[in-house]
Amino acid sequence: MGSEPSSSTGALEGVRVVDATCGRGERAGRLLADLGAEVIQIEPPGGVPARRLPPFEIGEDGEPGGSLYWAAHGLGKRSVVLDVFDASENGGADRLRAFLRSADVFIESFDPGALAAVGLDPATACAEHPALIYTSVTPFGQDGPLAGAPANDLCVEAAGGLLGLQGDGDRPPLPNGFPQAFLHAGAQAAADIVVALNERLRSGRGQHLDVSAQAAVVWTLMDATGYPPVVGCNPPSTSEFRAEPRAEILPGLIFRHLVPIADGHALVAFGLAGQGERTVHALMGWARSCGELPEDLRRTDWSTCLRDAASGELPIDELRRAAEALYVFLEKRTGRELQAFAVKERILLAPLFDLRDVYEDVQLAARDYWTPVAGRVHPGPFARLSGTPLQMNRGAPALGEGQSLLDEPCEPRPLRRAEPTRSTEDGAFAGLRVADFSWVGVGPIIAKALGDHGATVVRVESQARVDITRQLPPFVDGVPNIDRAQFFANFNTSKLGLALDLTTSGGQELGLELANWADVVLESFTPGTMKRFGLDWESLSAERPELIMLSTSLRGQDGPEASYTGFGMMGSAIAGLTGITGWPDRPPVGPWSAYTDGIAPRFGLAAMASALYHRTRTGQGQFIDLSQIEAAIHFLEPLALDYSVNGQIAAGRGQASPYACPHGTYATAGHERYIALAVTSAEQWDALEASTLFEPFGDVALRQLGARIEQRAAIEARLAQGCAERDAFELAQALRDAGVPAYAVLRPSDLYADPQLLHREFFVVLDHTAMGPRPCNGPATKFSRTPARLRRPGPILGEHTQLVLREILGLSDERISEYAIAGALT
Repeated sequence: MGSEPSSSTGALEGVRVVDATCGRGERAGRLLADLGAEVIQIEPPGGVPARRLPPFEIGEDGEPGGSLYWAAHGLGKRSVVLDVFDASENGGADRLRAFLRSADVFIESFDPGALAAVGLDPATACAEHPALIYTSVTPFGQDGPLAGAPANDLCVEAAGGLLGLQGDGDRPPLPNGFPQAFLHAGAQAAADIVVALNERLRSGRGQHLDVSAQAAVVWTLMDATGYPPVVGCNPPSTSEFRAEPRAEILPGLIFRHLVPIADGHALVAFGLAGQGERTVHALMGWARSCGELPEDLRRTDWSTCLRDAASGELPIDELRRAAEALYVFLEKRTGRELQAFAVKERILLAPLFDLRDVYEDVQLAARDYWTPVAGRVHPGPFARLSGTPLQMNRGAPALGEGQSLLDEPCEPRPLRRAEPTRSTEDGAFAGLRVADFSWVGVGPIIAKALGDHGATVVRVESQARVDITRQLPPFVDGVPNIDRAQFFANFNTSKLGLALDLTTSGGQELGLELANWADVVLESFTPGTMKRFGLDWESLSAERPELIMLSTSLRGQDGPEASYTGFGMMGSAIAGLTGITGWPDRPPVGPWSAYTDGIAPRFGLAAMASALYHRTRTGQGQFIDLSQIEAAIHFLEPLALDYSVNGQIAAGRGQASPYACPHGTYATAGHERYIALAVTSAEQWDALEASTLFEPFGDVALRQLGARIEQRAAIEARLAQGCAERDAFELAQALRDAGVPAYAVLRPSDLYADPQLLHREFFVVLDHTAMGPRPCNGPATKFSRTPARLRRPGPILGEHTQLVLREILGLSDERISEYAIAGALT
């Protein structure tokens, strides 16, 4: 695999990736290029469709030029033109087959079975190239009842359950403002490819990775998948309840989470006990200091207002009036003012940034995030790796720019294997030791992935600082209990649970022992916290150059806003994702829940796995700084380029799309039932016209997307009428059978009966200590040889404390008793 990498090269230096993705999953190759791999895009004559997708660079004459979509997804790659379906002697299929001898990784996104006709299907290619990591990115996976179904991004968002959770309750469900499904699938594919590369270093063998975009989307639903099996219904204000008002925080009390401000809107979280109360308290103090708080609301302490209201000490009406007073106060403040206050006070508040705000963001500027490449300013590294920085030094290639690569000798690449220090029979990371000090979403999901792939993961928690996901529904039997929260259990499979109070000297001693035991340390505290515990990178790595540590936060480890506090909904707001999702005539609604908590783990796993790959080859560890917001901006990179190049600021466009028409969700028979339907090609339009869904237009011009977009209102009116009395599932099946991409908009409860997810055995039932048998989300990718497995249920708080202290840290009963008496074990 080439020469050993130096510290100035990417972690995947020397890895060759042949990327034949075509309309799906291009982000996988782009992400691997960022990590230092040589990525060669195989393009059909005329180029991949991404070269023809908007937004386009607008020239001085006002005419569209090159595709900024391609500029984003092609960055760092080289281009080779090859018709892979040309089965003639020495045709494209033969040349690709020969070229794969020189490849470590092959990525493709064709319909399942399409490459079998030319002998390039997974089974044939893997048999011919035993060390090849062959990766397929498709809507539903390689087999199963829906494997060959026509689908596009909108349909996959519907099939994965995300689409149905978004939008205003009095209108149809709303897609994200920029297509997301295949970005999730592509990022997941890249992360899993690097996991497989790690395994190959020890076994010398490749394997097939089967990535389902539908399953990847399910992972964005956060707590929603837990409701049906735990409480027997879907989350409040979603699905069959979507037209109902948001759930009350307390009887008679509903807080608004999206509020108008002087220059737009902001997200504010009043409803969480503890942190939400602190937000109310800080804002009331600010309003009081400005003389803008009514006299009768000038109590000095609002820091326990929810608990006081629940106990009856504070009248609900007074708390409601306090919230209304704060809404009035916030309307007079700008987003920059509010952001500065939120950083200073560490409260749960975030302005909704548009892309101009994102480019002008002071934190991103301080971290030198924006990166000039080939005359454009791109979103910068999705993570900072201290030893192997990401590589962003080559713009998207011209068509055929790397054609000469085909003329080079295609000899099998020498496979450099590591010493077989550990077997991979029990997973790609069997034998790896992980100390997981993280909490809530991003860090725990990354650590869970390592555990699912065989690592021994010890999750550190404390009764003094209970994980937020233990405090949020759904709870078994509907009774709040930190050990009966499905949200936590779903994010923490394959881990051992250690209760440790890191604020005590004893807890810090044990934390240090655990960190010194580990190969990998993860944490997600506010920057600076681990240093106070004596567990920061500088301290831990001083005598351990092989250590790998990942710190994740919203804003990164340095810069003026490093201490900013919040969750993925704040991340979505500041990254620009919230502001582009909504109706043109209404305030934005944003994506579902803590959305960036579903994006950042894919990037984090890719960074972590690449650092492990680099360490196996060189012995060198490193520090990884993962900012949720910096990673998430990559999921709207073409729109970011549209602003930096053209000055265009994306906004909510409702159901409309520049990539498809018709494109939207349509009400069907039944209560709050919808179908998602999107047509991108002339052939799909022909199929829709030939269906019995509506009276055909009979206009040949409508085979062109631009003509359909001009007639969008008329087309969608007929569709709405045709769908209204039909069953969503039957109609979607009939349309797919006819060749039209369509899917019923699934509710979380529907996912458990979805034929494709059932076929893939996506949900895995684990016998939880406190909750009994409960289904958890399984992996989005099937590994043919070393599959990820959910090895144990998420722990109850401190479930394995004694086991970890005795068997992992080797402590005697006497020492354990001393730590317990000192209050370290709680």
